[in-house]
Amino acid sequence: MTVVPMKNDPDFAVHNAKATETAAEDLKQFFTHYESLELERADIAREMSDQFTVMKSKGYDVAALRRALKERKRDKAELEAEKQTAQMYMDLLR
Repeated sequence: MTVVPMKNDPDFAVHNAKATETAAEDLKQFFTHYESLELERADIAREMSDQFTVMKSKGYDVAALRRALKERKRDKAELEAEKQTAQMYMDLLR
């Protein structure tokens, strides 16, 4: 591969230096912000876990709570259809 020599252009060098500086600043901001979000996520996960600990200490079934939370997120019609299908299977087994 042949490298084409370029003339020494001070404006071009300034432009490249500025582009490199901008990219470096963008990357620093990205990593700082992303790492901050990771810390926030860890704090939230810890708080969520603490909520289950509190409910368990009050005598609630944590597995049932987790299932209820999961079901609340689902589409109501889809959940109802699944329940009806499961009930039909149970009826067939009797």
